[in-house]
Amino acid sequence: MKTVSVVGLGYVGLPTAALLARAGFKVQGMDKNEKLVEELQRGECRLEESDVNDLVKSVLKAGTLTASLDPEPADVFVICVPTPVGKDDKADLSMVKSAIKATAPCVKAGDLVILESTSPIGTTEKIIGAALKEVGLDPQSDVDVCYCPERVFPGNTIREILDNDRIIGGLTVKAAEKAQKFYAAFCNGQPVLTTAATAEFSKLMENTYRDVNIALANVFARIAENTDVNVKEVIALANMHPRVNVHTPGPGVGGHCIPVDPKFLIEAFPEETKLLSQSREINDTQASRLIDRAESAGLSRGSKVAIMGAAYRGDIDDARDTPTELLIGELSKRGYTWQTHDPHVTLFKLHNECEPYLTSNLQASLEGAEAVFIMTAHSEYNVLTASDFSGMGDTALIVDGPVIMSREMFAEGRYTYLSTGQRV
Repeated sequence: MKTVSVVGLGYVGLPTAALLARAGFKVQGMDKNEKLVEELQRGECRLEESDVNDLVKSVLKAGTLTASLDPEPADVFVICVPTPVGKDDKADLSMVKSAIKATAPCVKAGDLVILESTSPIGTTEKIIGAALKEVGLDPQSDVDVCYCPERVFPGNTIREILDNDRIIGGLTVKAAEKAQKFYAAFCNGQPVLTTAATAEFSKLMENTYRDVNIALANVFARIAENTDVNVKEVIALANMHPRVNVHTPGPGVGGHCIPVDPKFLIEAFPEETKLLSQSREINDTQASRLIDRAESAGLSRGSKVAIMGAAYRGDIDDARDTPTELLIGELSKRGYTWQTHDPHVTLFKLHNECEPYLTSNLQASLEGAEAVFIMTAHSEYNVLTASDFSGMGDTALIVDGPVIMSREMFAEGRYTYLSTGQRV
């Protein structure tokens, strides 16, 4: 039985480790989060996806997955740590560096080392390969090193890991072929072999494409806000063309990939990426634009407002880099008070030093609010009716960022409805 060390037990690393354990590998998961490791050692898992939780608990109970704070020798090492950007919008690779520094002493000749974390072009060679050289292992001959990016869509993690096609980028052809056999042992997706740098660029390109496409949709929405045209109807008509696929406009872009990955390219190639920079600015100003439009409709600064949704996407508990954080930052600058409701999110830590004032009580957040900003398309919000907003102020505004409701829904009431892509 081959042994695998999975370094980083987050949204991707922990499900990956569990799937490997289910497939017959002996898996050791390593993470520096002491609380997380202690929970796993007790057989507990707190990820929101029930199928992930059930799988993790079953392999922990079987003993095929263990967790520790330090790496151990293995045949395969899979690094799945975060690669955020710092306040300077530059790639923060400190966790990748820390992971390989801790792991490299455990690697022996003949082992396979895989980086799955989204990374700037050249990271696999310059950081992973270089760290292995420092312990006397040549990544061209002694050890096999690959970059194999994860392509996980939160909320459907297990199927995404198992069924998505795999880009396998090796520092050598032999390394890529070895990684191909490894993934074939527990994944169904088609493997595509290439170089590490090509694979790194591919992952960045995928999410940058989505960011630029969403920015384009948001530009179309801004144009529609100055007309009497329904932007969603226009996009649906345009997408009937066989070679057109305009994405959906909304309150911004969030998550650990789309708003982050373009910045890796912008940092490295500033002259060539002006379109990417403008797209980032468009998507990051959608939240403040919602406030501008609410104020144009009569919202007074200093009022209490409610925020519906902290997660960056509907029906998940992930609030990383959420547009709601940008909204809260702008509300703070303009002197508003707020309360944020989310039926899924329990951990919401902001980078801008504001308090999220997170609650699971929707009515408490709406009570006395002069406006509500709907930021996330949770299914719990889709079934609300106008009467569910009755605790708000007498002339309150309903500001619908993801456009999950309609003006007709509030036509008989005392509220004013605004949405992305709609004239005030």
